[in-house]
Amino acid sequence: MAEIGSGASLLAAGCVASCGGLLVVAGASKLYRAARQVPGDSAIRRALGMTRRRWRRAEPAAGAVECAVGVVVCAGAYPAAGGAAMALLGAVFCALLGYARARRVPGGCGCIDWGTRSRPAERVSWRELARAAVLAVAGVAGAVFLRGEAGAWGRPWFWAGAAAGGAVLAGLSVRALPRTPVCGRAWWFPARATLRALAGHGVFAAMAESAGPFGPAVRYRRTGCAEEFWFTPLGGPGQDRAVVFQVRHAGYGGSLAVQASVRGAPAAGAAPARMRLAPTTRHGLSS
Repeated sequence: MAEIGSGASLLAAGCVASCGGLLVVAGASKLYRAARQVPGDSAIRRALGMTRRRWRRAEPAAGAVECAVGVVVCAGAYPAAGGAAMALLGAVFCALLGYARARRVPGGCGCIDWGTRSRPAERVSWRELARAAVLAVAGVAGAVFLRGEAGAWGRPWFWAGAAAGGAVLAGLSVRALPRTPVCGRAWWFPARATLRALAGHGVFAAMAESAGPFGPAVRYRRTGCAEEFWFTPLGGPGQDRAVVFQVRHAGYGGSLAVQASVRGAPAAGAAPARMRLAPTTRHGLSS
């Protein structure tokens, strides 16, 4: 029984070490982007209200701190201090990314990015927020519960935990979810995934402001790679009409190509199928 408990502790400590490795990679990417002078268009910069000049000084400093904390956590030399520092960084990341996601701040996370081009059209995803939460939880666990197992790289269970934690973090770091090869739609719940992306599109926001608010129900129809979402305005003279958004995915994992039109409300027999909205897709809709 003691061996099983020791194996579980080593497995968890390996997961903590993989989080330290993630910090090293994230910090190195920030230092690389700062050296290449890549424009800072991340949502975190905008959430902090920093100018690009100030961000050029802050980004390498943040990268150096992440690298230092990650090395300490991986080495296990000071498990309490390293875990506490990683928990603090994870909590800060959660607060900044949560604010950026809630306020729909444009720009990606900018946490791990080796590219030399800015991505102002991206948004903070739930995977990046979950990854920050994993860092915070792992930091607390490493500082409080797993100090005796830190840095045990000579034990197989520790390596297994590091591999498992690395796999989870790699999955949370993927920029785009797997999509179908022809139409570029999401594999899981493709209609709902497209609707969530549509709710954050500028065309949808403009139509919701001019013709909305929309009712809580939406009708859906798909023809080939083209998807149609039918919304009915609430109240006013346009109640007998429908606002139709025709959506296509512009390439594999690309942004949406959206066309909006106002049509007469379909007859009962010709109406597209009705789908229920998830709470995260109610942007611009009547509550």
